[in-house]
Amino acid sequence: MSDKTILQENTKDIPNSSEDKFLFSQSTNNKLGEESAELSTNNVVDQDSSVYEDASKEKVVIETRGVTRIEAVRRKMNLKIFWIFATSIFLTAWVACLDSSTTYSYQPYATSSFNRHSMLSTLQIANSVIGAVCKPFIAKISDLSSRPLTYFLILLMYVLGFIITACSPTIAAYVIGSVFIVIGQSGINLMNSLIVADTTKLKWRSLFSSLLSLPYLVTTWISGYIVEDIVNSNWRWGYGMFAIITPVALMPAIVVMSWLEHRANKKEEFDAKAPADIQKTNPEKKHMAGVMEQWKNIKRALIEIDAFGLVLLGFAFSLILLPCSLYSYASGGWRNPSMIAMEVVGGVLLISYGIYEIWLAPFPLLPRRVLLNRTFICCVIIDFIYETAGYFSLLYFTSYTQVVLDLSYRNWVYLSNTTTMGLCFFGIVWGIVFRIFRRYKVFQVVGTGIKLVGMGIYVACTTRKGSPGVGIIIAGMIVTSFGDAANVVGTQIAAQAAVPHQDLAATISVLSLYSSIGAAIGTAITAAVWSGKLPDALYKNISDHQTATDFFESVTRIWREPWGSPNREGAIRAYQDVMHVLFAMGLGVSSIMFLVSLFQTNYYLGDQQNCVEGDQEEDYHFNADGSKKTLLKRVVDFWSRPLF
Repeated sequence: MSDKTILQENTKDIPNSSEDKFLFSQSTNNKLGEESAELSTNNVVDQDSSVYEDASKEKVVIETRGVTRIEAVRRKMNLKIFWIFATSIFLTAWVACLDSSTTYSYQPYATSSFNRHSMLSTLQIANSVIGAVCKPFIAKISDLSSRPLTYFLILLMYVLGFIITACSPTIAAYVIGSVFIVIGQSGINLMNSLIVADTTKLKWRSLFSSLLSLPYLVTTWISGYIVEDIVNSNWRWGYGMFAIITPVALMPAIVVMSWLEHRANKKEEFDAKAPADIQKTNPEKKHMAGVMEQWKNIKRALIEIDAFGLVLLGFAFSLILLPCSLYSYASGGWRNPSMIAMEVVGGVLLISYGIYEIWLAPFPLLPRRVLLNRTFICCVIIDFIYETAGYFSLLYFTSYTQVVLDLSYRNWVYLSNTTTMGLCFFGIVWGIVFRIFRRYKVFQVVGTGIKLVGMGIYVACTTRKGSPGVGIIIAGMIVTSFGDAANVVGTQIAAQAAVPHQDLAATISVLSLYSSIGAAIGTAITAAVWSGKLPDALYKNISDHQTATDFFESVTRIWREPWGSPNREGAIRAYQDVMHVLFAMGLGVSSIMFLVSLFQTNYYLGDQQNCVEGDQEEDYHFNADGSKKTLLKRVVDFWSRPLF
């Protein structure tokens, strides 16, 4: 899957054509940090074919209609229209940041209002799986149709989700609304990332991608006032307001893109007509032929995005992970037949998914050149471990701080957003560092080590008797965020640099997919530890068992207890005991990231779109002249001159 209208290949391999030619600069591969030279290329875009074979028999994926249209839109933009469009996209990113900064804080209150606070982990698992699996679908819809249409469909689901959630009379309705919301959130974030990847050079990409999260540096501070006022009145308005704000922010960008597409279509800058054989038929046959053609396109699109495999994977992980948070509600716990059946069926579906992807899938989720790419493999492992270990500490972290610290609503929200603010601020800092040094590996390795120090501070928090204090918790959050930002930005730029341009969108989607699966697994494990250990810890430290049961179901019930009261002190001891286990698990699992980061590649970040072309593979065993590298040389290649 590609992200531009123009093919990026060497001129010696692709002949010139008088039709459908565009001028586009593409730099050659960089090896061991050498500067790349820009080459002007005239390329052929065949509207009727999905694959073009050049003289060297290399297959090049041709960009689809949606990518062609967004390129036409970009060419049609003048300065005034561009600023209107950019402002709308930035405002949308701003609203998305405000959404993330506030709605997460409403979840404990929403679930507690239904007496289902412990179901928070179940909701997180479902949202993680759905949000991950939907991204490849959204990416393909955007390629097959157009960017504004995709944005509009995403916006529709986003608004619908907030309306349902705000009006939800039951926990079931709240969960349904949350599903629509997470699809809208995933779609907006994906589209923004694809647009940045389409329009920036590699040396600038990490910085500009980080700027999409710049609004967090402001929303973190204003969200506390918003959450405090809304919680004191009605948490439902915290969701409902986004059904009004988001369309106002995004609709100008949708209108601008649609209008420019219409202008480009009138000037026939891209082919939006029906095939010639359909145009010659009578109206009735033309309608039927058009319907059949649309059905064929839909069927082909579902096959190309591996829809069956994605659905199979989604069901498999859902059935495997959901029992980890549901077993405490089932009669007999893990011995309940429903829990056993879900695990067995989920395991069978997961095995079936592996067999299908290896031997049966017409279009596997990723081509072999990406699946066997050393950089991509390292990125998947690092992101997977990052999300899994991260949720050990983060899933119930806001509940933990609300119980063990004496904070107001406003200050509690500030503290809850510290990690997000740190990731965004330090992400921009690391983006500047990558731009200056044009390398990422050594900083990613150092960042992983810093993260481990931060996780160690979290463990130290839980060894203290009583409340650990605000200072040590904030120190752990800042140190961890500084290290995590290097991992997030480094993995993002490494994955995008290591694949051909036609695989860029698929790589972004699939990397996010496996990251979300890691988050779901981390959530499931955390939920199992939480549900298994917290009730016993509460019963141990609180004399009244009914009060302990109420505390397990509603964190706000604990918060209302006077600071220093026996029940509050007992709850603090219980939370300290359980979070000690989760923090220690996070520290141990995160150490895997450090080992994997040592095997990460270290491409030179220059003026190119990415650092590989066509089906070229990374070769760490042979030199450019064909001679075999020595063991020492291969070890040195792990670092690839990291600073210069």
